[in-house]
Amino acid sequence: MARDSSAQHRIGGPAMARLEWLLDGLDGRADWGKDAAEVLAPAFTARVAPDVFVERFRGRAGAYAPLTVVALEGGATTARARVRRHADGTAGPSVDVVTCTIEPDEPHRIVAAYTTALVPDHVTPRLPADFSRYPLDRAPGARLIVFSGVPGVGKSTLADAVGARLGVPVFAVDWLLGALTPFGGRHFDDLLGIGGELLTTLAVRQLASGRSVVLDHPAEGVADRERWASLAGRAGAEFVAVHCVCSDPVVHRARLEGRTRGIPGWHDAGLWPNVEQRMARFPPWPEGTLTVDTTGPHEENVAAVLARLA
Repeated sequence: MARDSSAQHRIGGPAMARLEWLLDGLDGRADWGKDAAEVLAPAFTARVAPDVFVERFRGRAGAYAPLTVVALEGGATTARARVRRHADGTAGPSVDVVTCTIEPDEPHRIVAAYTTALVPDHVTPRLPADFSRYPLDRAPGARLIVFSGVPGVGKSTLADAVGARLGVPVFAVDWLLGALTPFGGRHFDDLLGIGGELLTTLAVRQLASGRSVVLDHPAEGVADRERWASLAGRAGAEFVAVHCVCSDPVVHRARLEGRTRGIPGWHDAGLWPNVEQRMARFPPWPEGTLTVDTTGPHEENVAAVLARLA
């Protein structure tokens, strides 16, 4: 059974031990399942006979063996594993979730076991990268305004001020990601991508209701920019990008390392070397994009954005 780096160390506990038993079945172990009558709880075997369960579960090994576990999560009575399903010729490899629930008391037999896709088939597909064919009501007169720039340039301060003047809600990626921290968000893969997806969903809801929206996000990825422009175009809304920069590196670094924002679950100060690297590879916005140097007076910067929107 192969394990990616995120799952190299086993998690202890009876639920995890029973989950490991199930994973051995998906891995195609030759002698697996002989002890099923002792491993499965009576409440389980009342629904499915042990030999029938073993036959069904072993039959799935062809889609997984040799098994690759990409993540493990263990609790008192429930444990889960993310396992990689092999390509079937029509689609690439995908990730499924194996869930095992056990009795709270010894001998901790399995009371429920099932395998589902990480993204279940019955849910509505995620929002597209290109909204040109997405069913969306028109929102004439509405705007989708993106405040972009690396951390510490002052884009959130400017976005909040402009949103207040316009009476338009401002959705900031840092606030959304901070809300995920109590649920392990700081350890999620592609955390900024998750934040972008959340912002896109909020923007869709606003525009679908005919209302404008301001997004506060670094927008370092060209794909994010094109996606939001596509969304605005489909809704018949104006797309406005504001690229915030700070031309004085001394001022920029002082802002970054000395800021106190009080965002629940998020950090205040940033790391200057990280920001320098991000600035070096920051893709330029298209010609005509409004660029605001935040070293200038705040009210003048607000006025410049409002003038662009007028």
